[in-house]
Amino acid sequence: MVLRSVVVLALAASTASAQTLPRTADGKPDLQGIWQAESRASADLSNLAPIPYQPWALEQKRANFANRATADPLGRCYLPGVPRIMYMEFPFQIFQTSEHIAITFEWSQVYRLIHTSGEPQLYPGIESWMGHSRGRWEDDVFVVEVTDHNDKTWLDSAGNFHSEELRLIERYRMVDASTIDYQVTFEDPKVFTQPWSIRTTLRRRDLDRIFEYQCQAVAEEASGAFEPDLRTWYPTAAPPGNAPFDAAADGELPALTTPAGVPRLADGTADLNGYYQNDAGGANYGLETRPQEFLTPASRGVVVDPPTGQLPYQAWARAERIDRELPHRGYDDPTAHCFVAGIPRSHYIPSPAHIVQTLDYVVVLFERMSWRQIALDGRAHPPDHTRLWMGDSIGRWDGDTLVVESRNFNGKAWLNEVGDVITHAQTVVETFTPVSAEQVIYRATVSDPIAYTRPWTIEIPLMRRADELLEVACHEDNNDLQHLKDVRDEYRAGN
Repeated sequence: MVLRSVVVLALAASTASAQTLPRTADGKPDLQGIWQAESRASADLSNLAPIPYQPWALEQKRANFANRATADPLGRCYLPGVPRIMYMEFPFQIFQTSEHIAITFEWSQVYRLIHTSGEPQLYPGIESWMGHSRGRWEDDVFVVEVTDHNDKTWLDSAGNFHSEELRLIERYRMVDASTIDYQVTFEDPKVFTQPWSIRTTLRRRDLDRIFEYQCQAVAEEASGAFEPDLRTWYPTAAPPGNAPFDAAADGELPALTTPAGVPRLADGTADLNGYYQNDAGGANYGLETRPQEFLTPASRGVVVDPPTGQLPYQAWARAERIDRELPHRGYDDPTAHCFVAGIPRSHYIPSPAHIVQTLDYVVVLFERMSWRQIALDGRAHPPDHTRLWMGDSIGRWDGDTLVVESRNFNGKAWLNEVGDVITHAQTVVETFTPVSAEQVIYRATVSDPIAYTRPWTIEIPLMRRADELLEVACHEDNNDLQHLKDVRDEYRAGN
């Protein structure tokens, strides 16, 4: 009788917990929020479960451990892979729609996009650092199958590893509003003698945003491999010889209208969810109109204000932009180091993006492995001393147009490969206006009194496509940087 009572009470508690879980409009447990692992799994998974290695693999694991100080791919700021990214000592944020769950990580702007609609994978068999994730709901448990791994990531800092045959089954079970029970089953017949599992707790963090830990940028700045630019980086002031900045000089552009047939969310808001390819016309090689020059592609010009199509440079900044075109300056472009591109450049790099839109956020996932979050809850920007590569973005709806203001930039980004200049003083006001079911017009107005004499605006169409993101592991596959450094070093040696 006592045992039966305990079972009944346990079942009642389980039922009550299930009933009180936060839920989305479609009745699923609402996983959205900022989370962080509560274990030391990233140090050594064998603390959580015995790992059934094959004999040869156990010897490899021991060698990995002995050489971990230099052999761990994470020590070179390479992508951590799944599941390691889930239990590292950094917070992450989950966004949830009926068709996708997106996870953005503070560590190096990494993200995961988990498709939940049941549609088959478009590009099966393409190996990647983070693998490919497809999810489904089994009652209140979110189940994710992760496949197509490469064999280059470790499972933890102790050298536990896998092969390209790894298959993962993740299970996210919400225990209460602040706790997720996270379980992973590993199958890899090339390395392990049988499947095995670990489980750990993900705990909700009482934070309103996650920031950036740009691993490779931090490492290169510390070593001197990436040098400061004292004219653009925070907190540099405007040069004494600057012309006055005319903040009221931005022109009136034709208003854009949204037709009735564009996709909408249940609340009537224009639905921006989906995969997009920009039609940037070479903006990554110059915002002004310019012909092709040797290996640099042409640009059709995307500046719509001023009407001349010319950027309203301060004299020093125009001279700096011209100097940046010289071959020895190619090494100075942050994207040559595979650092994030910043705003607005991320939207016109020749690479697609996927937008995940919830009631409180618009999240943009860039295939060139970075993300930005646009909060729609009316929050304030962080304090002025908080400076970020991607800035801090706050959005609002003006009819069917998403209006976004971004501040708190660090001034380390370039606007493109020819070196159009931006500084930490920039404020960017962007608009995303759907003008058909297949096209969104993106405008960005930049105000930067250090580099320019007035605000200026660019305009780029974003084309919706039926496609899905692949993985661009830029830093991991960067074979060009050493050549650019050699050119710079040769120039410096001769001057």
